[in-house]
Amino acid sequence: MEVKTFKVCVECITFNHAPYIEDCMNGFTIQQTEFPYVCCIIDDASTDGSPDVIRKYIQENFNLEDNSVVHIEETSDFVLWFAQHNTNKNCYFAVYFLKYNHYKIKKDKRIYIEEWHNNTEYTALCEGDDYWIAPEKLKRQVEFMECHPDHSLCFCAHRQLFPSGKTRDVMRYIEGKEICPMEDIILRGGGYMATNSMLYRNSMYVPYTMWAQGCPVGDGPKMLTLAHKGMVGYLAEIMCVYRMSALGSWSVRMFSSKKMRKIHYQAIIKMWHQFDEWSDKRYHQLVMKKIRKDKIIHIKSEIAFIIRSIFKINVIS
Repeated sequence: MEVKTFKVCVECITFNHAPYIEDCMNGFTIQQTEFPYVCCIIDDASTDGSPDVIRKYIQENFNLEDNSVVHIEETSDFVLWFAQHNTNKNCYFAVYFLKYNHYKIKKDKRIYIEEWHNNTEYTALCEGDDYWIAPEKLKRQVEFMECHPDHSLCFCAHRQLFPSGKTRDVMRYIEGKEICPMEDIILRGGGYMATNSMLYRNSMYVPYTMWAQGCPVGDGPKMLTLAHKGMVGYLAEIMCVYRMSALGSWSVRMFSSKKMRKIHYQAIIKMWHQFDEWSDKRYHQLVMKKIRKDKIIHIKSEIAFIIRSIFKINVIS
């Protein structure tokens, strides 16, 4: 298949997000841009009917008749559907239905969309249980990056959505900030910016797999690597929704047991030491402060879990 040239590659990893994936795809297709963008959705062999939801969405909203555009491919690893949206002609989907779960065997899923990354200027992130609410999100972020060539990453304000239906708006700064300090990025951790609020410049992206081996999260190392490579900008508009502890989400699975929480904590501390070495201890004092902070948070969290289990309090708000 000949890979087309797009301005933005939207990277979406999904697993068992059947109740949420349509909201996610709607957020992609409502984008109003003056440039073409491709949404690379990777379904990691979901077992809850997510692939059927995605296929139905494509059949109802995408042009599957134009043979000059449509591409369907099958390999031993995946089935690929590529098509253009019926009305939003700048929106394309490249959906990879994986034939077996890659997470279980620790096989990299992103290798399948490497060509899309290599042929685009920017990458935007959004996992299958999150979604965008602003039609101008991609346009606004790309415009910001075009005006700030020294920036590697741009993120925006977001809305947290809890299982109860309650929401909380997260505004990091009152107005748009052209340069976000590394101190905030390190000390505030992965929650500093929602994954689906991020758009980064591909030319400034540096693979972090060597120093972040064994890290249980991917957005944290990516954020740190990009911030080390260039400046980070912020847009104060709330343009996306981040689901907190959604059913089937990674966080629910990860924190379901004390053993898993301990493994996660140890892996995160290891990641901070690896980042410290990789960055030649440029941010050493901040990293050490963050490690101490994470230790206190871990201890407090374990105490909270014990209290909740004794009084049978629901952990998820």
